[in-house]
Amino acid sequence: MKRLIQMPDAPSRADGVPTNQSSAVWKTAIAGGAGSVIEYYDFSLYANLAIYISAAFLSRSDPGTALLDTLAVFGSGFLMRPVGALFFGWLGDRHGRRASLLTSVVLMGLASSAVGFLPTYATLGLAAPLLLLILRLLQGFCAGGEASGASTYIAETAPSRLRGFFGAFNPAGIAIGTAAAGGLAAVVSAVVGNSAMAEWGWRVPFLLSLPLSFVVLFLRSRLPESAQFARNVRTGVAAGSPFRAAIVEEWPAVVKLVVLSFSMTCTAYVGHVYLNTYLTAQLHYPPSEALWTNSWITFVFALLMPFAAWSSDRLGRRRVYGAAMIGYVVLALPAFLWMAPGSGVPLGLAMAVSFVPWVFSQAVGYPLFTELFGSKARMTGVAFGFSIGTILGGGFGPYIAQLLTNASSWNLAPAAYMAASALVGLVALRFVGRSKIDDAPAAPSGRPLED
Repeated sequence: MKRLIQMPDAPSRADGVPTNQSSAVWKTAIAGGAGSVIEYYDFSLYANLAIYISAAFLSRSDPGTALLDTLAVFGSGFLMRPVGALFFGWLGDRHGRRASLLTSVVLMGLASSAVGFLPTYATLGLAAPLLLLILRLLQGFCAGGEASGASTYIAETAPSRLRGFFGAFNPAGIAIGTAAAGGLAAVVSAVVGNSAMAEWGWRVPFLLSLPLSFVVLFLRSRLPESAQFARNVRTGVAAGSPFRAAIVEEWPAVVKLVVLSFSMTCTAYVGHVYLNTYLTAQLHYPPSEALWTNSWITFVFALLMPFAAWSSDRLGRRRVYGAAMIGYVVLALPAFLWMAPGSGVPLGLAMAVSFVPWVFSQAVGYPLFTELFGSKARMTGVAFGFSIGTILGGGFGPYIAQLLTNASSWNLAPAAYMAASALVGLVALRFVGRSKIDDAPAAPSGRPLED
C-alpha cells in the first residue's frame, strides 16, 4: 500500500523543512496516530470500567443511580476540554504543533496512572470521589488538545490529494486506543476473575498508562516541526492571538465545527464507548464478552479507516461524511435491536453493522474539521470548536442515553438518540464550504475539487 501512494520527494523550503516527502509524511502520520492511541486508551478506560469504578468510589446503595453518577463524572472530564483546547491550541499556534503534542501526552499519562493508585471510598470517604473527579478533569484538559493537535499536524504535512488517507491515521489511533482499553480490561477480567477485577484488577489498565505514554513521547520527540508552522513563523503569521483570530475572524467555522463534532462524537460515544456499559447493565451480557467483542471489532474496523478516508480524497469529504450520518439514521435502531440476547443475530455481527457508519464518520470527520480553518489559528479553532461539540455530544452522550433508558424503560432509546444526533450533523453539513488548507486544490469555477 505504501508503494501505491508513494509521493515524489519535493525540495526543501527556504526554512529547511522538507515538504511532502514520502518518508516524512508516513512518520508523521504514524507518530500522530500512536499518540492518539495512548491518549484515548487513557481517556476511554473510565467508561469501559465504569461499573467497577462506581462500586469503588461511590456510596450509592442503588446500582442504577451509582452508575448514573459515575457516567456524570465521566462527562465532567469533557468540561475541561475547552480549557485544554485553548491552552494547547495557543501552545501549538504560537510555539509549535510538536510542543503541544509532547506536553499533552505526558500529562495524560500521569493523570491516568494516578487513577490506578487512588484509594477507594471505603478508605478515604468523600475525598476518594473528589480526587477521582480532579483526575478526570485533568484527563479532559489533556484530551482537549490531543485529537485536534494531531489532526492539524498531519493535515499540514500530508499532500492535498492524500490528506484524507493520512488524516485518518489519527482517528484510527483513537479507535485502536479505545479498543485497547476495552480489550485489556477484558483480558484482565478473564485472568483474575470477576471478584478480583472488582477489588483490584480494574487498576491494572490504568497503571500501564505511564510507561506507554513515555514510549509515545520518544516517538514524537523525533519528529520535525510542521512545515506550515515553520512558514507561519517566518512570515509573521504565528504572531498575535490565535484565540482572537479563531473567534473573531473565523467564528462561522467554529460554529459549524461545534455542530459537526456534536454529531460525530455523540454517535461515537453512545454507539461505541457507552456500548460496553449498555450491554452489561441493560442487556446483561457478561462484562468480559461485551468488552472483548467491542474491542476486536473496533480494532479491525480501525485498520479500515485510512481506506475509508481515502474514498473522501476521491469523492469529497462532505459526500462521505453525509453518507455516514445517513447510515446512522438507517442502521442504529436495527443494530441495537439485533444486539439483544435471543434476537437470533450474533452479538459480533450486530455490533459490526452498527460500526459501519462509525468507521466513515470518524475517518473523514477529522480531516474535514481541519479544512474549515486557515493556518493562523487552525489548531486553536479546531481544538476549541471540537471540544465544545464533544462536551455536548460525547461528554454527556452516555449519560443522556442511560437517562433516556432509565426514564422510558426502552432499550432502544440510545439508538434513537444516535439517529437524532446524526440528523443534526446532516443539517450542519449543508453549510460546509471549500477547504481552507493552504494547498487545497480548487476547480476552475473556484469550487473545491472535493465538493
